[in-house]
Amino acid sequence: MPVPRETFLSSVWRDGIFKDKVLFCTGGAGTICSMQVRAFVALGGNACITGRNAEKTEKGAADIASVRPGAKVIGIVADVRDMVAMEAAAERCATELGSLDFAIAGAAGNFLAPMS
Repeated sequence: MPVPRETFLSSVWRDGIFKDKVLFCTGGAGTICSMQVRAFVALGGNACITGRNAEKTEKGAADIASVRPGAKVIGIVADVRDMVAMEAAAERCATELGSLDFAIAGAAGNFLAPMS
């Protein structure tokens, strides 16, 4: 569901400040990160978001892209615990959107895992 612009964006930001820039965000469909990505896209950028849940990630990407006509937001299913999958996701992002300029490591780490 579209979010009102004033909910995710302050008036202090200059429109177009992220034009032709690309953001890669893990956990990008989540509550906090989706707002950060939404603001970036509204200000001219394009983005890739990753998540473990295909439906949530793809729906989130489409919703975020709706904030700016012509925006490109790709939803990629990948688990941050799988470095091969994350590397592939970053490669896909750079290939499909032309670069990778910024990253947000926002995926929740609320699962048990060994320190190694």
